[in-house]
Amino acid sequence: MIAKPGRRDLTSPRAWRPISLLSCLGKGLERLIARRLAWAAIHYSVLHSQQAGALPKRSATDLVTALIHDIEEAFARKKVATLVTMDIQGAFDTVLRNRLVLRLREQGWPDHLARWAGSFMSGRSARVRYQDTLTSSSALECGLPQGSPVSPILFLLNTEPIYRLGNPQGRFGYADDTAILSVADTLDETTAMASRAIDEMVRWGATNGVSFDPKKTEVMHFSRSKLRTAPAVRHGDIEKHPEPALRWLGIWLDSRLSFRIHVEKWAAKAQAVAYHLRGLTNTKHGPLPAAVRSAVRACVEPVLLYGAEAWYPGTTRPQWSQPTKDLPSSNQHLIQRMTKAMNQSMRAILPAWKTTPIAALHRESGIPPVAQLLEAPRLRFSARLKSLDEAHPLASRSRPPNQPAYHDLIKRRYQAQTESSFRTRLRRTDELLAPCARPKLVQRRFHQEPLPPLQMASKDKSADAFSHWVESLDPLTLVVYSDGSLSSEGAASYGFTIHQDKVPIFDGSGRLGPAEVFDTEATGALEGLKAALNLRELATQNIYICLDNLAAATCLRGTPSDSSQDVFLEFQALATAHGAIQVRWVPGHSDIPGNEQADKLAKAASSLPELEGAKPTLAYLRRIARQKPKEAFEAWWSASAPEQYKRLNLMATTGCPPELSLPR
Repeated sequence: MIAKPGRRDLTSPRAWRPISLLSCLGKGLERLIARRLAWAAIHYSVLHSQQAGALPKRSATDLVTALIHDIEEAFARKKVATLVTMDIQGAFDTVLRNRLVLRLREQGWPDHLARWAGSFMSGRSARVRYQDTLTSSSALECGLPQGSPVSPILFLLNTEPIYRLGNPQGRFGYADDTAILSVADTLDETTAMASRAIDEMVRWGATNGVSFDPKKTEVMHFSRSKLRTAPAVRHGDIEKHPEPALRWLGIWLDSRLSFRIHVEKWAAKAQAVAYHLRGLTNTKHGPLPAAVRSAVRACVEPVLLYGAEAWYPGTTRPQWSQPTKDLPSSNQHLIQRMTKAMNQSMRAILPAWKTTPIAALHRESGIPPVAQLLEAPRLRFSARLKSLDEAHPLASRSRPPNQPAYHDLIKRRYQAQTESSFRTRLRRTDELLAPCARPKLVQRRFHQEPLPPLQMASKDKSADAFSHWVESLDPLTLVVYSDGSLSSEGAASYGFTIHQDKVPIFDGSGRLGPAEVFDTEATGALEGLKAALNLRELATQNIYICLDNLAAATCLRGTPSDSSQDVFLEFQALATAHGAIQVRWVPGHSDIPGNEQADKLAKAASSLPELEGAKPTLAYLRRIARQKPKEAFEAWWSASAPEQYKRLNLMATTGCPPELSLPR
């Protein structure tokens, strides 16, 4: 039994969470089944698109971001919204075995999987151990074991019908936490809609053996203007009145989406940790500043910035009445509150006096100002939005808004606005980076027989082993050497050469759009394979693809990465169709003739013109998302550095300054 966090009355049975002791070998099988179930549930749309938890690329923050987006769209249409959050009582412990098996069969899962789930839930027992007392075992008639990798996905499948009830687009769920968003012209309408939705949920629960805890049901009304009335929502015979703020999945929501309470709550937690760290240090004694900085980056900064991807609107925001006109965001008071906690953290890191200028603290600690700290997760989130599959709830919401069609003879204020024309926080975040090809959600790729490791020795020994391997090849075997290059100007290019009996017989090269070396390596391997297959009289021979990028080689014969995913998938399809294609890693810059020739071809191709209309790759966007905060911090320091520092020509870095490794 493990005590639930935040519970003070440990005499209550609900304050404890039972954890099952499971077989380690069984957990391995359960993890494999859970991964397959999660992929199939998304791929075949078994689960609702707005269910999350135990699913790949679907986090709690994603759900709250989608919820905030829908509320902002309602505001743009001059409507109000009501949110009701409910909690499934007992969650895992109340799942009925026969009902779960029936649910799996109704959803179309194979019969052997449904029978496996029934066997997984049967034959379990529990006993309580307290100090030296151990009770006898009692049989468990229901419940999924907490601690099993497969329990979360089975629970999601069991509760999936909840999200198919009335207004499915307004339903959100993360594990046992559900939320229902109702949008209408008045609060009376949204309140009535919310009450009906609760009644519908309760009736479904009574039929399926699921109960909802009325004590945990919460209500929040949302409106652009100040609320004059706040009608209550009924959960059975209980009236639930809205509170000043509602906490769902760690983010505090208020009626006007100002997020003032959210920032105050999390800034207070971060400041408490900063005070503890400061109590361990002073100007003379304490741990190394580098160690304290690591503690601040790990324990203070994530707490302070929790949920920033969802709530932070950026430096500007569009007007509700004129969406094309941007205004400064009114969040300076929130940044100031967060700055207090960060200043305490920097003083804990550095052996500095209280009179030390704040700008100097930022430079010496390597921590940017809070305004820049908030922009960094926005950029990372923008890159992450490009990596989400089409079925993700944020993928459809982040698409560019459709421009409304206006009639020239009618004033625009009298023409209806399209629902998706407002640039919400989510859409503005997505606009921070250029669009790229959206990857698919693919399964992990496994082979029937284990493949040998790509690298088994040091670079020098691997080069000698590779040379001996080439000497031992059949004279008819084709060896494709490919390489990628990224010039100092950012030109991404690739090159390949095909050898037979150690003699080059064909080569090629090309230029990509904005990309990274990883992408050029993958493209070079694909183009080299295509060229080898086009040699009709030789294409039936064994073909070896040799490249010096270990990450790209791993993805070519394993699970494709998100960046250049279409390249990897096409390569694997061609390799599977041919059947006699293998990927090998070759040590780079080790005087291996084929690799050196491919390297020269790739570098020469950087002078070719860039392809018109080429989209950037995901790896390129991720690098930009990492690079921009560093450049912003350096530019800020150049403008804000005290005069004493400017004379020293000291640069600012977002990494740990080397002088922090010195004793205090």
